[in-house]
Amino acid sequence: MSDTLLDAVSRYATAHADPNGYAHTPIDGLTIIRATEPSGLVHAISRPMVCLVLQGRKQVTMGARTFTFGAGDSLLISADVPTVSQIIRATPETPYYSLVLELETAVIAELSVQVKAEADSQAEPVRVEPTDSDVEQAALRLVGLLDRPESLPVMHPLLVRELHYW
Repeated sequence: MSDTLLDAVSRYATAHADPNGYAHTPIDGLTIIRATEPSGLVHAISRPMVCLVLQGRKQVTMGARTFTFGAGDSLLISADVPTVSQIIRATPETPYYSLVLELETAVIAELSVQVKAEADSQAEPVRVEPTDSDVEQAALRLVGLLDRPESLPVMHPLLVRELHYW
């Protein structure tokens, strides 16, 4: 991952994170997470989302499958699924940082039609992959909008759409 994206996320989280480490942003569906110690288990019904881990490590279990991932990896959840998650590497000196974007099914459906994508009935609803450089660059531009709120109405929808595409 680019130190530039990590720096931008770190700055925003340091200034805006609540006591639980969540930095909600003015960008709908975008949350930055900061943790300075490993977390307990978090049980949830996870909605479609992508989580780019910039520093630290996390573990997510869905059914019998467990995914362990860290800096430079992205977790993609493409359907509502029950998960158990835990931040497993985070310290005050080297906090866990991640960027979470909720995915919009309407945008996914529209893009699928435009690129004539066929649904893969065998696709797993949860997967971990190395973060693609195109995703990283789009995420950096999206986070950059936090310092330029006047650009949000125009650029936010375009960048969110780009992230959905990648």
